[in-house]
Amino acid sequence: MDLTLFYLAQALPASPGTTPLPGGNVVPEGIYDIIVPEAERPLWPLFVFGFLGLILMGAIVWLILFLMRQREPRLSVSLAGRTFREFNRIERNSEDLPNNARALAISEALKNYFEERFRDRVRYETTEEFLARLSREGTRLPHGIQEGLREFLTASEEVKFGNRRDASTWITPLVKCARDLVTSCEAFIAEQSPSRRQATKSRPSYPTGK
Repeated sequence: MDLTLFYLAQALPASPGTTPLPGGNVVPEGIYDIIVPEAERPLWPLFVFGFLGLILMGAIVWLILFLMRQREPRLSVSLAGRTFREFNRIERNSEDLPNNARALAISEALKNYFEERFRDRVRYETTEEFLARLSREGTRLPHGIQEGLREFLTASEEVKFGNRRDASTWITPLVKCARDLVTSCEAFIAEQSPSRRQATKSRPSYPTGK
């Protein structure tokens, strides 16, 4: 009820035809609280919006999975990029590190690359263990890259533990060798990709004129 009408009802004396209220107050005849009935809301909009919400959530999940699959072929590029950035960081901090620590950091960065790229356990082996496995059973790495890694690890061992007086002159060749190994691996993987092999097979051959 409106407050004005409520106060008015309290001020008026009781008279015939009026409705008494608790406390002796009355409501004048013809004045009532009016409650307008509302139609019951239908439930079908809830079902429709719920169904559309499920469709939207499914589309978002599908889009996320699709984008993740699209990024998989770029893994080698980003992995190589991370490895090169680590090499750059080691070279920038070369003045703060002794030669054996620099050689160790370069070796660890390269092993991390091979472990992640080829799922080879070289990351968790000493140089002796890796060389023994290489001569005994080989590794998952391509043959040419195996030999390059063998030479790199042998040279890095000389710097790390050989106490060479000329160790500082070995660091730059070690970094170059590590970079070349990563570049060779990426080139090898690109050559092995299905699209590249298909393009090579479909390339026309021309007569040599002999």
